[in-house]
This record gives sequence, structure tokens and C-alpha cells, in this order.
Amino acid sequence: MDVFDLNTFQFIKHDKLPSNYIEYPCFVSNSKNGQVQEMIKTNQRYKQIYQMLLFKHNTGISIEYDEDNNTFQSQILPVCDNIATLFCYAYVCINDVILFFGGFSSDIVSNSVHKYSIRENKWMTFQNTLPSPLCKCVAILSEDNTYVHIIGGASEKQVTSTHIKTEVREWLSEEEMKKKN
Repeated sequence: MDVFDLNTFQFIKHDKLPSNYIEYPCFVSNSKNGQVQEMIKTNQRYKQIYQMLLFKHNTGISIEYDEDNNTFQSQILPVCDNIATLFCYAYVCINDVILFFGGFSSDIVSNSVHKYSIRENKWMTFQNTLPSPLCKCVAILSEDNTYVHIIGGASEKQVTSTHIKTEVREWLSEEEMKKKN
């Protein structure tokens, strides 16, 4: 992991992840608008902590970067058995929930949908699935946070130009839709 100051373009810090091999991961910032930060008041001063989450196969890692002390801390997160063999899935972070769509495992392309609650540290596999197996695609949240667009990727035998539009409320509860970090 590397940290750069984007104002000065200076290198700040390098650290290693507690995992040897990360390829095609889900990597999200746990924040609103991609700038996660938790302000902790200490001695009339606020300390900035940035949290990122990484998932790939059976590896889940929460990474915190303390900007004031220039330190990383990581913690292993649980990964549910149903998604542990998958990679190359589409994912999108909405409030404190990550949705995972499809994925690839060995010779199988999945149509499954999974949800990880960051606050509750819990996984859920949905009974509802994608209309067809899909991997190597991307998920994008609409500007008004009401739809997820799943675009492109590959099916079991070929590259596809799929566009699936699904409502967020199909995957998140009313409470999860209203939560803000």
C-alpha cells in the first residue's frame, strides 16, 4: 500500500498488506463520496482516520490509515463461504453496505448476489440472483442512489455487452438505504 499527498505529489508511506497475493479485488473506501474519514477528537484537535475494505476470494481486510501518525492498521474480516471461491465480481458500496454481483470460480460464472454490512460485519446471500451468470463486469450506483447499473463483463462462454439496471431497494432495507457514514 502506498500513500501519496495529492496536493504536492509527494510519496508519504509504504506498507504491506497482510496477504500475499491480491488480484481482481473488491477495494472500497468506507465513506460518503469516496473520502472516508473518521474524525476523532483528541486534545481539542481532530485526528483523521481513513478506512478502506478489501475482499478477494476468502480474504477480507479492513485497512485504516491514520493520517496524523502516518500509520496503517489492518484487521482480518470474515468472508462468507458462498462468495469465498469467487473473484471478478461487480461491486458497489452504498452507505455502509457492499453489494457483490456475479463472479468467477474455476470454470463457473456465477449469477449470485451477496451483501456485506460493514457496521454489522455480516454477510448475506440473496435468493434472488442476476438474470444470467456474469463476471468481469462493473457496478455503478446512479447519482440519485436508487439504481445499480451492472455493465459489460463476460458470461460463461463470451464477452458480453450486458446492461442490467436493478433497484437499490431490492437489495437494501429501508434502514440501510437511509444510513449515512
